[in-house]
Amino acid sequence: MRAYKITVKKVLIFSLIIFAIYIITFPNDDSPPNPTMVALAGISVISFIVCCLILLVRGICGIGKKFLNYKAHKNLNLEKASSQDTSFNYSTNSEDSVDYEQQELDSDNFRNHLTTIWNSDLFTISFKHSNVNKELLLDRVQINSSNELFFTGYCFENKDERTFKIENFKSYIQYAGREYSLRHFFTKVLELDSEYVERLGV
Repeated sequence: MRAYKITVKKVLIFSLIIFAIYIITFPNDDSPPNPTMVALAGISVISFIVCCLILLVRGICGIGKKFLNYKAHKNLNLEKASSQDTSFNYSTNSEDSVDYEQQELDSDNFRNHLTTIWNSDLFTISFKHSNVNKELLLDRVQINSSNELFFTGYCFENKDERTFKIENFKSYIQYAGREYSLRHFFTKVLELDSEYVERLGV
């Protein structure tokens, strides 16, 4: 059974409905209005104002966060382009260069076989992966042919794009000052369908 969740938007809609009922039931003659309806109308107006302020603050914070994420994503693209340019300076005869190129080929081959199941926005998250704390600008969630899930994005520790296998996560996911289990992060933050998340085995 799906739990009912009270949100700001639902409270806002409910407040408008209560106020509309008050307007409709307001007496046309000189008789005094129902005190209960007057009280409900007052509460609905206050709730409406509070909800509008909350949505306004969320909108301002969201714009700021998206701007910061956009800058970080832009820096990621610049660093990737820079690393591609400098890679041509390595000598093709050196052993280090051969190893580096092989690693790049293996990494590209691995990523090419992943299917993206989420790629909507940028989220800065932190978690413990194989007992190492990581901070990631999450760009996409991917899955391979064995139904293994991966997070891909800009890793602030490695200063490069990285792909992390979710199976190796050793902690909850921290986002916006809160901790989420993997299932709740997928459904509440990434807003993936709960039935689809369940089929993924999360």
